[in-house]
Amino acid sequence: MDHEKARVTAYPKGDHLPSNQRVAFLEVLHQVIKEGWPGLRSTVVLRSGCPVLFVFNSIHVAHCADVGCDFDRAVGWRFVWVASGVALGPVVDAVGAAESIARMLHVQGGRAVAF
Repeated sequence: MDHEKARVTAYPKGDHLPSNQRVAFLEVLHQVIKEGWPGLRSTVVLRSGCPVLFVFNSIHVAHCADVGCDFDRAVGWRFVWVASGVALGPVVDAVGAAESIARMLHVQGGRAVAF
């Protein structure tokens, strides 16, 4: 067993992640994506014990990303790209974060773009 590999755990519908602010904000972003961007799919998963939102383009699944939620003392809670740590925006602007995710994963007008 390689302890350095990230562990991924998806939770079936009957099971839930522990309740905390990070998970609550990620679930809000998941709901915003679900309602406004049919070209995207998302689910909250654990990566190395930390909850993240795994988001992917429903047509081109190679276009995917992990979105985290971090607390910064200066600006408060914000959505971030897990890979780079670059901020997507504050949690109060989940729609803006979803728009940024859609652009990055090649989804336009709510629909996945065929290449």
